[in-house]
Amino acid sequence: MSSPSAVSPLARRVFLANLVGQVGIVITGGLVRLTGSGLGCDTWPRCNDTQWTPHGANSWNTYVEFGNRMLTYVLGAIAVAAIVVAWKHRPVRKEIRYLAAFQLFAIVGQAILGGITVLTNLHPVAVASHLLLSMFMIASAVALYERSGEGDGPVKPLVRREIRLFGAGTVAVLAALLVVGTVVTGSGPHAGDDKARRFDVNVDQMAWLHADLAFLLLGAAIALALALRVTDAPAAAQHRVWWLLGVLLPQGLIGYTQYFNGLPEWQVSLHMLGACLVVVTTTRILFGLRARGELDEPADGPAEVPAPTAEPVAATRY
Repeated sequence: MSSPSAVSPLARRVFLANLVGQVGIVITGGLVRLTGSGLGCDTWPRCNDTQWTPHGANSWNTYVEFGNRMLTYVLGAIAVAAIVVAWKHRPVRKEIRYLAAFQLFAIVGQAILGGITVLTNLHPVAVASHLLLSMFMIASAVALYERSGEGDGPVKPLVRREIRLFGAGTVAVLAALLVVGTVVTGSGPHAGDDKARRFDVNVDQMAWLHADLAFLLLGAAIALALALRVTDAPAAAQHRVWWLLGVLLPQGLIGYTQYFNGLPEWQVSLHMLGACLVVVTTTRILFGLRARGELDEPADGPAEVPAPTAEPVAATRY
C-alpha cells in the first residue's frame, strides 16, 4: 500500500515517463556514435555555420545528429511536466520538488556538455563525461520515481546495517564499471566520427579490466541476494536483487559476444541499453532496503495502544 502522502497516479506516470526518456536518449545518443554521425552537425547551438536546422543536400548523418538534439527538447518538456505535478502536490514535499527540478537543470547542463563535445570534435573526455552524466540522470530519475511512492517520515531500515553498507558498496562497484566502460568506448572503433580523437590506452587491457569489474558486480549481486535470503529480508527487497541479476547475466553475455565479434553496432547498442537497465535496477535496490512512512509515524511503526482491562484492578493490601 502506498503512503497517504504519495503523489497522484498521474504524477507517478510523468515521473516514469521521465525515466524512460532518460534511458531513451542514451540509446539514441549511442546510435549517433555507432553511425558515425557525431559531427553530422559540426557546431553548436547551430547545426552548421549557416543553418540552425538541416535541410537541402545535407547527409543522413546530419539528420541523425539533429534528431538526437531534438529529443532533448522532448525530454525537457517531460521534465517541466514533472516539476508542475511535483509543485501541485499537497501536502508540500520539498524533496520531490528538488528531485523534479534537478531533472530540468541536468538536461540543460547535458545540452551544454553535448555542445562542448561537438565543439571539441568529440574529444573522448567530453564524450565520456556526457555518458556518465546521463547515467547519473537515470539514477536520479529512479530516485524521483521511488521517493514519490513513499512518505517523508524517518527512514525505517528493513535489513541489517551491514547489508545496507554492502548495497552501497555495490553501487560503488557499478560506478567504477561505468567509468572504465567509457574508457573502453573512448579507445575503441566507435568514435562517432573518423576524425575524433581516442584515449591513448590499450583497448584490450581496458576491456578486460571492464570485464573484471563486471564479474565483481555480479559476485556482489549474488552475495547480496544470499544475504537477504538468509536474513529473511522482505520479499520485495529480494525481488529487486533478482531483477539486477536478471539484467547482469545477459548484459555480460552481450559484452563478451560483442568483444569477440569485432563490436558490431547492433550488439553495442544492446549493451548500452543493458548498462542503463543495470543503473535502474541497482538504484532501486537501495530504496528496497528501507521504508519511509508519514512524518508523524515513528521510525519503528505506529505505537501500539494497550487494550483496556475489563474490570478495575483491586487495590493491593499491605
